[in-house]
Amino acid sequence: MVNRNKARPERRNSQYEKRLATILKAASKIIARDGYAGASVRDVAAAARINLSGIYYYFSGKDELLFALQRHTFATLVETLKKRCEQCATPEERLRAVIDNHFEFFITNMNDLKVCVHEIESLSGKYYDEVLTIRQEYYRLVRDIVAQCIGGAKKRADLAALFLFGSLNWVYMWYDPQKNADIRKLSGHLAEVFLNGINKM
Repeated sequence: MVNRNKARPERRNSQYEKRLATILKAASKIIARDGYAGASVRDVAAAARINLSGIYYYFSGKDELLFALQRHTFATLVETLKKRCEQCATPEERLRAVIDNHFEFFITNMNDLKVCVHEIESLSGKYYDEVLTIRQEYYRLVRDIVAQCIGGAKKRADLAALFLFGSLNWVYMWYDPQKNADIRKLSGHLAEVFLNGINKM
């Protein structure tokens, strides 16, 4: 667990949280580049421009870094999706919110996407279980929205949700910010394909 008791609460709100975010961003970059097995805490410290002891002030080791990164990613997706859906009146609007939310987060946090796609099984024990709980909540949120759109049985909705995640999670393989700068347009295309078929793009 991130050691959140070492800093005074007023410091955690500024300096502490800022440095924590810097470390997580560096960890995301290094793990995305080298893979979890090839990454080292020393490399993360160098990328964050923080000495090694500074990393260990926040984290006990590489496994906790990966845990904190994945937990933050999935918790953010859940929280932001719930807020977006509060403003939606129809299942179709909620589905578009799912796609917009996922695209917008990962396009601006591409390394996080790579880590979450490739290193899902690199956690173990309590770290794996806690992240799995949040992942399952996110999946159920999306699956239930898909089910509302297609009016199908649970098995059909599960399959459709998995198809959707397959499209969303591999965007880093082809996305080029120079060629695909309009994220809302991209997410709109995917929503049209998913809701209406490829001929409606």
